[in-house]
Amino acid sequence: MENIFVKTLQNTFSFVPPILTIMFFSLFISGLLVESGVIRKLEFIAKPLVRSANLPKEAGLGFLISFGSPLAGNIFLAQSYRKGLINKEETFVSSLFCSLPVYIKETFTYQIPVMIPVLGLKIGGIYFLSFLLSGFAKLFFVISFGKIRLKKNSHNKDSDNFSFKHFIQPVKRKFINIVLSTFKNQTKLFLKVSSFFVSMTFIVFLLINIGFLNKVKNVVEPLTGIFKLPSESILPITTYIFNPLLGATSVSTLVKEGKLNDFQAIVTCMLGGFLMLPVFSFRSSLPKYTSIFGFNLGMSIILVSTFLGMFVRGIFLFAFLFMI
Repeated sequence: MENIFVKTLQNTFSFVPPILTIMFFSLFISGLLVESGVIRKLEFIAKPLVRSANLPKEAGLGFLISFGSPLAGNIFLAQSYRKGLINKEETFVSSLFCSLPVYIKETFTYQIPVMIPVLGLKIGGIYFLSFLLSGFAKLFFVISFGKIRLKKNSHNKDSDNFSFKHFIQPVKRKFINIVLSTFKNQTKLFLKVSSFFVSMTFIVFLLINIGFLNKVKNVVEPLTGIFKLPSESILPITTYIFNPLLGATSVSTLVKEGKLNDFQAIVTCMLGGFLMLPVFSFRSSLPKYTSIFGFNLGMSIILVSTFLGMFVRGIFLFAFLFMI
């Protein structure tokens, strides 16, 4: 047990420094953009989406911040929630809304330049389609939830005149004063969030090291039988759960060696992606969202987001099952 504890500490403190570094600079830069009024000039991008979903104005700003850092965008929403500017339901749906820029960014930074070349146009294209549909499913949920649950909110009545200037007033200050003020405010927030993040990361790695997450591998073999996949697919699916790029590379290799045909490769990738989502959410999203929003609200956001992604991939897998 002592060795497991030591290994968990090593895992934690080898994992968190780069994340905390990115977190701090993301918070500082986003805070600087907000305080200097730069973000306000980009309000036209989020305006129609915010209006159509009856979201609060804070959701639009969080959306824009999320293009630079989804973490910083969610922290901004959490701050707004704690200040009483938005309620719990608004915070919940706004956080899901702020995850949409990830789909836009990953399309041009990961899916098109990396995954499609690795998997090939046919296999990679279908996987990319499932990725895009997951984003649209989330957008549909946000708009539907907003229209049903948020339509009576009084602060949305002026949505036609929506503008961030209503709550971010430009103040003429020297740039050095803005920098110092931002550094002071964001450092306090960073220390609070990072302490919880480190604690949750340690717990997650501890569960991994005692073999809790490895039990996921036991699910893979019977699933390959259901989809009539060859035994060679077990390794790339299991690998995909923990490292999608490595899993995709394994699938591509098996296709080139003739051990998987195109259809089997597509099913293998989709199955790996389906199983990867809950593991990724538990391993990566859980520490971040619970440290930012608190356990209950953070878990609600994670569960809905994970469900929507799994639902879309599940539809693909269900269709493939009938094709088999």
